[in-house]
Amino acid sequence: MNNVEEIVLSLQQEIVEYKKENAYLRAEIAQLKRLIFGKKSERFISEEKPFPPGTLFSEVVPEENKLENLTEQISYERTKPVHRKGGRKELPSHLLRQIEVIEPEDKKDTDRRIGLLVTEELEYTPGVFHVNRIERPKYVDDQTKKIKIAPMPSKPVPKSQFGPQFMAHTIVSKYMDHMPLYRMIQQFKRDHNVAISKSSLGESMHQYLDLLIPVYNKLKAAVLEQEYIQTDETTYKVLSEDKEGSAHLGYIWASYAPVNKLVLFTYQKSRSSESMNNHLNGFVGKNQVDGYGPYEKLQQIPGMQMFSCWAHARRKFDKALESYKPEAEKTLSLIQELYNVEKHCRDQNLNYEQRRKIRQDQSKVILQKIKSYLDNLSIQNILPASSLGEAIGYTLKRWRQLSNYIDHGEVEIDNNLIENKIRPIALGRKNYLFAGSHESAQRAAMVYSLFATCILHNINPYEWLIDVFNRINDHPINRIEELLPQNWAK
Repeated sequence: MNNVEEIVLSLQQEIVEYKKENAYLRAEIAQLKRLIFGKKSERFISEEKPFPPGTLFSEVVPEENKLENLTEQISYERTKPVHRKGGRKELPSHLLRQIEVIEPEDKKDTDRRIGLLVTEELEYTPGVFHVNRIERPKYVDDQTKKIKIAPMPSKPVPKSQFGPQFMAHTIVSKYMDHMPLYRMIQQFKRDHNVAISKSSLGESMHQYLDLLIPVYNKLKAAVLEQEYIQTDETTYKVLSEDKEGSAHLGYIWASYAPVNKLVLFTYQKSRSSESMNNHLNGFVGKNQVDGYGPYEKLQQIPGMQMFSCWAHARRKFDKALESYKPEAEKTLSLIQELYNVEKHCRDQNLNYEQRRKIRQDQSKVILQKIKSYLDNLSIQNILPASSLGEAIGYTLKRWRQLSNYIDHGEVEIDNNLIENKIRPIALGRKNYLFAGSHESAQRAAMVYSLFATCILHNINPYEWLIDVFNRINDHPINRIEELLPQNWAK
C-alpha cells in the first residue's frame, strides 16, 4: 500500500469517527432542547382511573346532615377562664354549639349541684364549623359529702382541642388536596372568622396521625406478603438539624401490589441499597422495577424474580428519534405491537391465565423480532454513548427481565401503575416544598399509603378516617386488620 492509499484510508476513518461524534453531539443538543423547550409526554400510560378530581368541598351535603338554625342564640352561664400566657386560645363564642349533657349514673334527686366541668372541641362538617360542648354537672351528696360526676366519653385524643371530623378534614386537605397548614389556617380565619394556632393544630395532627400507626403497620405487612409488587422511589425534601441552612434530600419509596390493589410508601433518608432493603423489609417474590442500579442486586436473593419496565425502555428510544429516526421508529413500532396485545387483553377483560396464553401466542413472537433487530443494530457503527446506543444497551442488558412478563399473567408490561401512585407526592411537594422533620416525612408516607389504598378500593378517605378515629382507641389490637381500607369496605 502506497502513501496515497494510506492517507485516503486514514481520512476515511477520520470521517467515520467525525460522523459518529457528530451524531452523538446532535443527539445531545436535541435532548437539551427537549429539556428546555419540549413537552414531556408518554404514549403508553396506565388506563387506570386517576384520583377523582373532586375534593371534600365539592361534595353535596345530604339534607339530613345539614345543620339548621345556624343563627340560633344560645345562652348559658360559664366561669370566666383565667388567661395564662402561652395557653391555648378559647374557641370563638360566635360558633354554634351542640351541647351534650352527661349526668352521673348514681345521681339522686336530692343531690345538690355544686359546679360544672366543660370540655369543648372544635368540629367541622364540610363548609360549617361548630363546637361540640360536653357538659358534666358536678353534684354532692349532702349526707355522704360524696362528689359525683359522669366520666368523659372516649375520645381519639383526649386532650386535643380539635374533634375527629375536623382533623379528618385537615388531614385530607393536606395530603390529598395538597394544601399546607398555614393556608388552611388563613382560610378558616378569612371564611369563618375562626382563629387557630398553627402550633396547636400541628401538634394535634401528629397525635391523630400517630393513632394510625398500627393500621399502617398492618398494611405494610399485607403489601410485603404479596407474591408480586412494583417498586419505585421519588425525592422528598426534609428540614433536618443535620444540614443547617439547607434541606435534606430524602426519598419516598413506594411498592404497589396490583393484584390486591394495596399501596405502601416508606420514607428513607437516601436512595442507597440499604434504604431499598429497609423499604422492602425482607420481601421475596416477583418485583418489577426500573433500571436503577441497586435493584439489580435483588436478583442475587434466592426466590426473588425481577421484572423490568417496557415504558422505561421505550423512553430511551423516544429520545433517539431526532438523531436516529429510522432505527428508533422501527423499534418503537415493534414495542407498540407489545402494547397492542396488552390493550386487547384489557378490552376483552381477560383473566391472568388467559392473558398469559395470549402473550405466549403473540407477544413472544414480537419480542423475538425486537431482540433480533436490536442485536443487528448493536454490531453496527453506533456509538455506545449516543442516544440510540444507550437505548440499545439499556434494553439488551435487561432483556431477560423485560421479557419475563409473558410467562406470568398477573405481571404488568411496565411500571406505570406504581408511577401513577407517586404522582400525588409530586403535587404535594410543589405546594408545601418539604417536610419539617424525618418523622413528619414518615407520617406523610403513612398517610399516602392509606389514602392511596382507599382510592383504589373506591373508599372516601374522609369517611374512612373519621370512622377509624372514632373506633381506634377501643378497637382490639388483634383485629386491627378490620380497619384496613380494603377490609373496611366489606
